[in-house]
This record gives sequence, C-alpha cells and structure tokens, in this order.
Amino acid sequence: MAVSAATRTPTTRFDIGSDEIAADPWPGLRELSGLGPVVWHETLGRWLVTADQETRDILARFERFSVEGTSMQDLFGAEAFISMDDRRRHDRLRQVWAAAFRQQGLEALRPVVQATVDRLLAPVVERLRSGEAVDLSDAICRPLPTMVIALMMGVPDEAIPDVVRWSDAMASGSASYLPEAQAKRARAARDDGKTQLAAYLGRLIAERRATPGADLISTLVQSEPGRELPDEHLVQNVRQLLFAGNETTAKWLAHIFVTYGERPGVRRELAADRTLVVAANEEVMRWQTVVGTTVRRVRGGPTVVAGIAMAEGDEVTCLLAAANRDPARYRDPDTFDLHRPRQPNLGFGAGLHNCLGAMLARMEAERAVNGLLDAAPDFAVAAPYRYSSVPLRGPLPVIAALDRS
Repeated sequence: MAVSAATRTPTTRFDIGSDEIAADPWPGLRELSGLGPVVWHETLGRWLVTADQETRDILARFERFSVEGTSMQDLFGAEAFISMDDRRRHDRLRQVWAAAFRQQGLEALRPVVQATVDRLLAPVVERLRSGEAVDLSDAICRPLPTMVIALMMGVPDEAIPDVVRWSDAMASGSASYLPEAQAKRARAARDDGKTQLAAYLGRLIAERRATPGADLISTLVQSEPGRELPDEHLVQNVRQLLFAGNETTAKWLAHIFVTYGERPGVRRELAADRTLVVAANEEVMRWQTVVGTTVRRVRGGPTVVAGIAMAEGDEVTCLLAAANRDPARYRDPDTFDLHRPRQPNLGFGAGLHNCLGAMLARMEAERAVNGLLDAAPDFAVAAPYRYSSVPLRGPLPVIAALDRS
C-alpha cells in the first residue's frame, strides 16, 4: 500500500478475495483506511472507498453512482430490482413485496418464525445436553432463514435442499476479486447455480399463474407489473429475493453464535437481560460485516469524492466492512461492545438498494438467539472454523458444545 508521488492518490494491491484476508481482514482494512477514504486499487483497476460518510454519500447518489453494469447486475440479472437505478421501475417492483416485510406484515409471520426456531432447536438442545458437539451452522443458521423465506414464497419443503445448494453456488466466490483461473471456476459455479435456480423458479411462476395462492410469488404474478413483464424478468426478481433471504441471514447468524459462543461474559449478560439481544445482534453485524463490499460505477460525467477525481465509467467498491469500523463514526471500532450507543451501521446497506428483508432477518436473529439462550445458555464454540471471502463473509462450521467449566 502506498501513495502515488505523481498524483498524491493513495494506491494499494490489497487482496480482497484471498483466504488469508478473509480469515482476519481487519489489520489490512485498518491499514487501507489509514491511506484515506478513497484509494486506487492498482491490480483491480478500481476505486476503494473505506470511510462511513463517503460510502453513505455514494450509496445515496444512485443517479451518479450506478449499480447497473456492475457485478451486482451480473449476479442477479438486469431486470432484478436490486440491479436497477431507474427509481420508478425499481420502486414499482420492490413495492409489490414491501408490505410483507414491513412491521405489520412481519408481526403476522412472528409465530411461524418462532415455531420454526423451536422445531430446529429441539434436537440441537437434546444433543448438546447429552454431551455432543453440534454444528449450529448446519442445524440452525442455514435452515432457519431458508425455511422462512421459502414458506413466504411458496417453495415446498422438499425443494429447500436444492434451493440451498443453488444459492450456495451463486455465493461460492466473488469472481471480480479473484485471479483469473479462480475467477473462471467461481463464475462457472455461480452461473450453474443461477441457471438451475432460474429453471426451478420459472416452473413455480407458471404454476402460480395457473393456480395462485397467498405466497409472494403469487403476489408478484398477480400484480400489475407481474401481469405485464415476461416470466424471465419475474424469475430474476424472485431469484434475488430468495437468494438474499437466506444467504446473508445465515452468515449473520453464524457470526452471532461465534461471537457469543466465544465470550461467556457476553453470553451470561444476554441470558440475564434479553432487552440487550437486539442491540447486541446489531453490534455483531457492525463488527463482523456479512456483505463486506458493494460495487457502483460512475455515470453522468466525472465526479469528485473526498477530493479524489473519478472519471465516467470508473468502478467504485465501497468497503462496507471497513466503513463499519470507521473511527470517525464509532469509538474504539475494533472492539465488540455490548453496550455501544445505538448508531445505524451499513450491514444492511443504505440508499435506494438497502435490504428489503432487514426487519425479517432481525426477527429471525432475535428469535434464534433467545431460543438458544433459553435452552442452552452455556453453549460455547468447540472447534476451529474458517471464513468465506470478505465480499460475503461468514464463519463455517460453527461447532458448539456446552461449556462445563
């Protein structure tokens, strides 16, 4: 990492996609942030934005920093609303589902979420109490959000293993940060997962057109845009919601269980005072950001960010993981602080493309943590784990056992 003498522009070769950085990105991100809020990546040929305020400004200015033509569009498709900067088209599609993810809609779902948590936890607790070690990622983190979003969308239980497999393939690698040989393999796996999930969802959409129900796919196909758009466009929107509704929440839950499982003092305090759980979960999201990067492209002519000139078409990677540890916003940002004053972080994004399912994810996390604290408050991490890459980062596996000490 260096500062160009010719232009005074900070430059770096920071290896965002490496396994070593995924294992412990924080020293490298601190060093990167120390160069300035905007840094040029020499090998990737793009800007990196490390600071909270600059990141929020970029995400708010969708008319100048476009998601279109980026890896986001490549993953989800140009017709998914998460990949659109046309406000009218974006809002028209997003609003079809928005009511289901607002407070009133989610309150009706709360008993279902609780019943799912209870069903998943029962065998986990039995095994823990018998002295076994249990993989919480496999038993709770992965199935809980997938089962809930699948239920909301009308995906039958027997299809859930396939949905998980296809989603995992889509998330298997962030090709834009990898060396070409690895990127080629990651793109092939991603494209295979995308294709197979799209084919399955296409069949479901056709079924819901013929026989609509009360699920979110039926809501979409019966809506005004759903009646107007070709099935291919509807598939892209259903696919992005199904993917986002299970991948990110599963990784957040894994971070939560690792964080509490490695800190008995925190765990005991949460068990004694459940009013702390929601804020504690948010602190985990800040401290161990799941979606560590989001990409935009400069449009509408050159612009300036933090005194750095950017040209039309330049790619900009906002490092949400770095921004969530920005000392200008958070005191002692590298410390997990159960009592940190509440201050929104960027874990669920910001601006036009903030996470539609954030409130649902928070409900699932709250219910899962409370359920485990009720039944096994002395759970602890019992084996090593590894991390997936910074762009979509989570620990795996999360092996837990009861702390007998």
